[in-house]
Amino acid sequence: MPSDSQAPARRDPRGESPGYLVRQAKLRFRDWRFRVRDILAAIAAIEAYTKGMTFAELAADGRTRDAIIRNLMTMGESVRWIPEPILDAHPDVPWRAMRGVRNVVVHEYFGIDDAILWATVERELPPLVEKLESVLSS
Repeated sequence: MPSDSQAPARRDPRGESPGYLVRQAKLRFRDWRFRVRDILAAIAAIEAYTKGMTFAELAADGRTRDAIIRNLMTMGESVRWIPEPILDAHPDVPWRAMRGVRNVVVHEYFGIDDAILWATVERELPPLVEKLESVLSS
């Protein structure tokens, strides 16, 4: 019979290692304001990547398109870690839509319509900045 020091590391019922669970706990308890700042940083990055760009240029530039998609994923994932009372207190922020966009870009990556991506960048993201800054100041 193996001694305790020889026993394999315990895993939770889902099969995750203890180190994974510790990392997840740290992420879970990170102050929600950092998550809002992560969203703002993602928006700023998208704005920097697309500054002065036309729709045709975006559609032809796979790297920029990929960078936008990655930042949209970050935004949606960040929303996941913001507590429900904060989400409920700011109904003017499209929290659920951000999560939904993340799900679309993750699961339908090759089916993303460039026109919808461009409209999101041009029309949907800029108004979010003021709303998210308001969330941080509340």
